[in-house]
Amino acid sequence: MAKEAKVKVNMASRNQSTGGKIFDFCNYLLLTILGLLMLAPLLYVLVGSFSSTGLATSKGFGSFSLDAYVMIFRGGKTLNGLINSGIITICGTVMNIVITSITAYALSKKDLPGRKIFMWFVMFFMLFTAGLIPDYITVANKYGLLDTYWAIWLPVLISSSNLIIMKSFFQQLPESIEESARIDGCNDIQSFIRIVLPMSKASIATFSLFYAVGHWNNYLRPMIYLNNENMWPITVWLRQLIILSSGTVGDDVVTEAVVWAPSNTVKYATIIVSTVPIICVYPFLQKHFTKGVLLGSVKG
Repeated sequence: MAKEAKVKVNMASRNQSTGGKIFDFCNYLLLTILGLLMLAPLLYVLVGSFSSTGLATSKGFGSFSLDAYVMIFRGGKTLNGLINSGIITICGTVMNIVITSITAYALSKKDLPGRKIFMWFVMFFMLFTAGLIPDYITVANKYGLLDTYWAIWLPVLISSSNLIIMKSFFQQLPESIEESARIDGCNDIQSFIRIVLPMSKASIATFSLFYAVGHWNNYLRPMIYLNNENMWPITVWLRQLIILSSGTVGDDVVTEAVVWAPSNTVKYATIIVSTVPIICVYPFLQKHFTKGVLLGSVKG
């Protein structure tokens, strides 16, 4: 099948007109230039993290140095932050996907009682939020979730935009498949687990990536709700290092770090340390990315 597809693609490219070939060439050229422009800042940051001068100075690159990375990983708190970020990201993403997919599947059924009212609430809260102060009062004071990861997970359990797209995706699945499953004796839960989820791998993989990136990069909620430094994710811990390296404020939390590395070098190194782990996830989900998003965005 793969060979036949390649043959068809080659035949189509041979039969393409001159104007079409020029158009494709311009597209490839434009996308290549855009890709290089987006890659350039990351390469600059990567090179700067190994510079003894911070690179963005009049002294130039200086010499190759690992001092910034030594400073970041000194004392073990950065490694602990990476572990905490992994726990927050993995557990949070699993809960997000489970609750979002179940809710989207239920809302995809047109005979669900109160479906329109529930969708109205979803649309309303996608546009309007209560704000930071009511959120803190509810999470910390009302439910006592301060210094727990539940304060990070529960308030963002469902993304309205992801829910709407996933609902549209489930609506596009052939109804005949679920009807056949019911004839074989499957109830709604069994049909969802055995039929719908295996057909939704692309969509689930795509939204897992969205949720995972959100959890990994989040620092505001952990900074507000986690007072225990041993529970800090990597984003909060590296923020403390950047503040220290800039010489703006001292902090007992970072007593293991010594301020001798140029602040730019430390900033670049923190960007690399916090970015590389989540970038490593992309190659495993990239093949599902475009398919998973577009399948749920054609009609709603």
